[in-house]
Amino acid sequence: MIGGMFWFERELVASMVSHLDPDDRETVTSYVAGALGGLPEHLRLGVAAESVALGAWTRVRRGAARLGPLEDSPLGPVRMYARLMRSLVVFAEQELRPGAGG
Repeated sequence: MIGGMFWFERELVASMVSHLDPDDRETVTSYVAGALGGLPEHLRLGVAAESVALGAWTRVRRGAARLGPLEDSPLGPVRMYARLMRSLVVFAEQELRPGAGG
């Protein structure tokens, strides 16, 4: 079983929630970590493999974990990875904010 978040996942989520206050950032990050950890093992394995590959590529290129280049990738699985991560963050921002009723 794959638990927790990988470096690239943490950095990517951090880049997407940098506009939030620190408590909300932690709440969203925790939600995303839990959602990733709750994926069925065969799906989590695929997401983890992409995270490791994209993280390695980012480090080799000495870049930052940013969503934009992933969303514009010509590779379908990379775009789907970006969509998954954005969806988890947006859902957490909308559902976990005070007064959201969730």
